[in-house]
Amino acid sequence: MQLTARKVLLKAAFCLALVFSFSLASFLPSSTFAQVQPDVLGTATGSLTDTQKMLLLVKPAVVQVTNLVSGEAILQATVAQELGAPALSGRSYDFTIGATGSGFFVTPDGYLITNGHVAQPKEELVAYFALDQLAKTIYKDAVSILAQGYYGYTPTEQEIETAYQTQLQQQFGGSYENLVNEFFKGYRAGELKITNLKYSNYVQTGIAQGSEKSVKQLGKPVRLVDTSYVGDFDSRDLALLKVEGSNFPTVGLWSSESINIGTEVYAIGYPGIVEKMMGVLTDEESELEPSITKGIVSAKKKLMDGTEAYQTDAAITHGNSGGPAIGSDGKVIGVGTWSFGDLAGGESFNFLISVERVKELLSKNNVTPSESLTNAAWAEGLSLFSEKHYSAAIKEFEKVKRLYPDNVDVESYISQAETAIAQGEDIPVGLSTITVLIIAGAGVLVCALVAAVILIILKRRQKKVVAGLPQNVKSEPPEEKTPAEKPAQ
Repeated sequence: MQLTARKVLLKAAFCLALVFSFSLASFLPSSTFAQVQPDVLGTATGSLTDTQKMLLLVKPAVVQVTNLVSGEAILQATVAQELGAPALSGRSYDFTIGATGSGFFVTPDGYLITNGHVAQPKEELVAYFALDQLAKTIYKDAVSILAQGYYGYTPTEQEIETAYQTQLQQQFGGSYENLVNEFFKGYRAGELKITNLKYSNYVQTGIAQGSEKSVKQLGKPVRLVDTSYVGDFDSRDLALLKVEGSNFPTVGLWSSESINIGTEVYAIGYPGIVEKMMGVLTDEESELEPSITKGIVSAKKKLMDGTEAYQTDAAITHGNSGGPAIGSDGKVIGVGTWSFGDLAGGESFNFLISVERVKELLSKNNVTPSESLTNAAWAEGLSLFSEKHYSAAIKEFEKVKRLYPDNVDVESYISQAETAIAQGEDIPVGLSTITVLIIAGAGVLVCALVAAVILIILKRRQKKVVAGLPQNVKSEPPEEKTPAEKPAQ
């Protein structure tokens, strides 16, 4: 009887455990039920801080803006005479230079903001960098003409190079910059004309390529809608551009009333040496994507036109001009524009044009900032990923790829989500990590209680059996009786 009761109790415990397992399985995908355990959930790779999610959401809206300028430099008689080569008078030299900066979309249909000096650099700046590109060629042409005039023969390229280096050393202290500055003085004096200028703007989204060829092949042509750029240290150093297309990711605009000294700032842009209008535009191998630097609003300053700008210790390097500086809520505080000081690691002073000037430019052109479908899908995917709802997150990430394939981070997060799913870390939507832990913990508690109840019942039954025996009497089986013999007849 005792053995039978024990079997019944064990069967009951097994049934309870089976019922609990079934109820837990009803909340989880059948393919991952056996793998979802508290220790595995604790090692999931998806945890993102609010700041990380905010920066990941803003980053795709930032683009590289490239301005290509072509034109002619025409030597006047005065310069030709000074070079000792009158035959150079009237000679024309073609050039193409490029300046790059950053920008950011404010509408899904392609309106974006950048600096005016990025979108349409002043002619004087174009002239300087055109001469920086042409000075050596012009000077070597003068050397060649001089050689022909004095020696009556055409020198070899090596002889021209040697003569050029000698003259550079003797007349300009070996400094090419000094040679360029001398030509630039001639430009300012009207002895050298820069003419037939043609400006072309392009944007590259995601990963930007460095060469002029890549810019034209991979970049999207941009139309300059409006700029009031008149010079440096002026809040009008802004430009509104338009790219044809749809579903561009956007970034919102902060209210300047809540911007104070100490407000946290993240500057986003495409850094590089490319604002020198040279260098990377001849580099076929260079690839860039937006970088992020952190700081605070350290001061409020008045610009030359009387408007307000923000000083920040967030690094703004070459190429960052026109990029957004955003606050902790992911909205634009200002536009990175000027930087002074030691960019190589020493103290520098960086300035942002206020977001209010951006709003004025947009209002003037009847442009209303708005969020895009790409933003919504990307934000939802990142939130699901952070909550370890990996299968659901992948669906949103795939939507982002369809809407905006240039998002440079989406493939990485799809890969991470797939890895997490394979490791059993996926949690269905509607079931949080805490809920899973509570359910798992409750299961352990129920099993422990069932085991305790079984032990108590078994012990009580055992006590009852022992209590029914006489004291000090051994429990032995009764002796077997033999049949009595029949009496003798």
